[in-house]
Amino acid sequence: MNNQRVSLLSVLIFCLLLLINNNPGVVSSSTQNGKVSLELYYESLCPYCSNFIVNYLDKLFQDQLLTLVDLKLIPYGNAKIGSNNTITCQKRREISRDLGLGFPVSKVLFMASLPIKTFSLFLCMLLLNSVSASRVSSKDDTQKVQLGLYYESLCPYSANFIINYLVKLFEDDGDLFSIVDLHLSPWGNARIRYSDNITTFDCQHGPSECLLNTVEACAIDIWPEVTEHFPFINCVETLVYEHKYPQWETCFDKLGLDSKLVSDCYTSGYGKKLELQYAAETNSLEPPHTYVPWVVVDGQPLYEDYENFISYICKAYKGSTVPKACSNILLNTIHKQNADRIRPVCYKDATLSTQIRSTILSWMQKVNLAASM
Repeated sequence: MNNQRVSLLSVLIFCLLLLINNNPGVVSSSTQNGKVSLELYYESLCPYCSNFIVNYLDKLFQDQLLTLVDLKLIPYGNAKIGSNNTITCQKRREISRDLGLGFPVSKVLFMASLPIKTFSLFLCMLLLNSVSASRVSSKDDTQKVQLGLYYESLCPYSANFIINYLVKLFEDDGDLFSIVDLHLSPWGNARIRYSDNITTFDCQHGPSECLLNTVEACAIDIWPEVTEHFPFINCVETLVYEHKYPQWETCFDKLGLDSKLVSDCYTSGYGKKLELQYAAETNSLEPPHTYVPWVVVDGQPLYEDYENFISYICKAYKGSTVPKACSNILLNTIHKQNADRIRPVCYKDATLSTQIRSTILSWMQKVNLAASM
């Protein structure tokens, strides 16, 4: 509740300063009142910018510190203006977020052509509307269950989990997905190699896995909404599961996606930076992961019971509206179907014995499945 008040107060102060600054006399006096000038040049989808704004810049609004500061925000960052006056951002969605809080760019540009005071009023209305909307949804967002999947693209057990289990989040019109904050981390058991000041990746299933890990990292970055990038990853992992992963590029046409965005991300080296971030994230897991898929619910790994992840989600959820998927699950205890069955996984340090063990378990699972049909 305090954060909501701070957000609303921040917007109101910003609006007040914006309107006052249209009066040259007031601007002149404000620049001579001894305040410290603070300017932030940033871009909306840069995670480090977000971290600074949320965890550091927000402190200005505590204990009246803002009264000592003349704060100016410049949401542009590393964007570029092309020859035809188009704006190209590092991340595709930044242009609408930087300029208009998710509003179409055409509307924002139209508003910018209005008289400055009229434009200021419009901008304040957009800001207040955004804060109001976040206040309405903040209660539901804080009650969402955090679900993390740490995986590698060519591990068959990761692919199996994604296409046959994780996909259930989106069934029943996304009823279950509405209570989940899903995070995918495509790195898994890969390793970073340093040689002659060159950083390379050593992936468990070879160079093709390094390629697809990076491709999926790029997809997550380009289409940050889970409902946008998950269909692509699900498509690629389906081909992996069917041993057809060399055909992964067909997923662009199947889903109507622009392949150039991913290609540019990969060839520019930006995808490599994304993978380094996923590597750091995966390697900092506590407790450390020992295999993939490594599924985590609200910070707690599910170990080899990962296929039963929905039960853990339902148990962890504290909201009042219970999804249909949770209606038949006892929330007092976790229901483990075939709890003694060990799920096959791709081990981080895959010795010959662990490889044989996983292969045998996978074969037995297929035989049991065929016998039950």
